[in-house]
Amino acid sequence: MDCGNIRKFIDTSFFADLQIRTLNLYDYCGIRANTLTYMILIRRQTIGEAHEDVVRTIAERCQGETRMTEDGEVTYDPEEPVCIHIESPFSTPMKSSASLFGDRFSEQYQSSLYTITHRKNDGTDATYTYGNRLRDYPVASLALKKTERSFLGKILDGLMEKCGYVPAGSTGEIEYTGDGNLGGIDQIQTSIINRLIENPSSRRAVAITWSPVMDITRDEPPCLQLVQCQIDKTNHLNLICLFRSNDMLSAWGQNAFGLAHMQKFILEQINQAREKKKLPLLTQGWLETISVSAHMYITRDQLELMKFFQKEQAKESFKSFHKT
Repeated sequence: MDCGNIRKFIDTSFFADLQIRTLNLYDYCGIRANTLTYMILIRRQTIGEAHEDVVRTIAERCQGETRMTEDGEVTYDPEEPVCIHIESPFSTPMKSSASLFGDRFSEQYQSSLYTITHRKNDGTDATYTYGNRLRDYPVASLALKKTERSFLGKILDGLMEKCGYVPAGSTGEIEYTGDGNLGGIDQIQTSIINRLIENPSSRRAVAITWSPVMDITRDEPPCLQLVQCQIDKTNHLNLICLFRSNDMLSAWGQNAFGLAHMQKFILEQINQAREKKKLPLLTQGWLETISVSAHMYITRDQLELMKFFQKEQAKESFKSFHKT
């Protein structure tokens, strides 16, 4: 289906109603000045509901206007960041029935967010995984390569190294450990779990995925950039996540599903320590994602987009039937 036909779906009455409700929400939140919107806000109880809502909202917001990405993909791109707040991440539906991804894929994906995927280093590895960056963050070290020396020269080099000097004729190369090769930094354990066990009020329980040396020149750097956990006054563990770029149609649902499971994993680890200390156990709180560049690929993923639109039409028809 081409962009003109997709536009017909957007111009139907349920998007007009959505526009009114969206504008009212913007006005209520005090973030709308004249016609300028600074951030799109969506607040829902479940991941499935929020996924359907964000697809509707972006389609309505773009009104059929498309944008070409640097990779030549046609997208709906509202340009404002999108903030989605999920009050109860494990309540059903955790996935929209319009999503093309099955339960098996979802379970495999969610575990990859917070576990290490060991690299084969044979050219078949993924550029990155979130689990490798969060649980095995790459660490740089300087490896010295020494020139061949005589027996006496080796003895002198050894003595000089003990004094902090680099042996003559040596060259240095930066080597990385971690990122699926083990030996990196387990940020989830060290920076989030351990920190919140020691200080439940910490605002420093943060983990990142971006590695400047590796990612600045890459064509496929990580989309998820940062995760941060906080424990609120009612002993809920909340999770906030920042995406530099986010496919809201085909990827956000899986992202949120996986992040909710990562939140549960962190919660369970912290509670094990709190139980030993005879402290009140935490419960899982809300999940929030902030997507700086939120978009939908309308040509590549038009089948999935149509499924979301058709589901929305069916819901609107059902509502109309009950009104008559």
